[in-house]
Amino acid sequence: MPFNLHHEQCSPHLDLGQGDATPSAYFEQARLPGSYEPMSYKTILAYLNDKRRAENILAPAVQLASRYSSHLVGLHVQATVPAPPVPLPFASKVLGKLAAEERATSDAISATFTRLTAQGSFTPEWQLLKSRNPDLVSAVLERGRTADLIITGQTDPDWDLSPVLDFPERLALESGRPVLVIPYAGRSQEIGRNAVIAWKPTREAARTVFDALPLLKGAENVHILEFKEQPDSAQTSADTSIAAALGRHGIKPIVHSSVMTDIGVGDEILSRLADLDADLLVMGAYGRSRMREFVFGGATLHIVRHMTVPTLFAH
Repeated sequence: MPFNLHHEQCSPHLDLGQGDATPSAYFEQARLPGSYEPMSYKTILAYLNDKRRAENILAPAVQLASRYSSHLVGLHVQATVPAPPVPLPFASKVLGKLAAEERATSDAISATFTRLTAQGSFTPEWQLLKSRNPDLVSAVLERGRTADLIITGQTDPDWDLSPVLDFPERLALESGRPVLVIPYAGRSQEIGRNAVIAWKPTREAARTVFDALPLLKGAENVHILEFKEQPDSAQTSADTSIAAALGRHGIKPIVHSSVMTDIGVGDEILSRLADLDADLLVMGAYGRSRMREFVFGGATLHIVRHMTVPTLFAH
């Protein structure tokens, strides 16, 4: 029964050599008896702001909700337009037209949500939220913080309303939840068959990898792209610590090690994604403060602007 909600308001001695490595022998030693099942995404929130892209975002959301028997929330936020303090000629006509256009948009998105969630082993819930706050991200953040996973679209540079309604970077940096960003171009048929992890030993990367465990556990292939900012004479082999940690979860990744500057990391990731036929990128969201907001920086900004596959970010 669907819900409808309408609101107002590796071991140190293991030498893997340079480049690509698969520490499979170590995995057999590292795995403990029995099996461990990681958390799954029991509540998934899909933020839907554009009727043209609603199906593109909902298709992977429905796929994941079916996989994990989730509660799938489709959220659309309407901005209420206040009446001017002083009556103006034709103001009511203009406001009425804007309200009618917004109703048509929300009705179209709701219809797409109902159609795509009609059958499946999950519980769908449609939420229409009217916000008096022009900063709509605040409303999405409030709802998203109670979800296991947020799914949203990539910023579309060709959409006039994108500066107001597309904010994947703020969701990734401010929600405290893993955020799966779907590219605005193309269709994401299946997510997580060939997964790629962009790895540096940082808080953001660690958080994202372990938030991605449900997806990584189900992947056929997992690749780790390890980036070093400069050659380390003390360690010439690949760092297998994160690979060993994943091995204890039954995941057998292949490690690829590269020496890169931050400027070239974004392009290197995109190139490897194509070479490996990846359908998922797992990457820490790195940000910097700009007044009261956080914005993406460096390789994260490059990926979010030029992404070719769904990308899981966490901060």
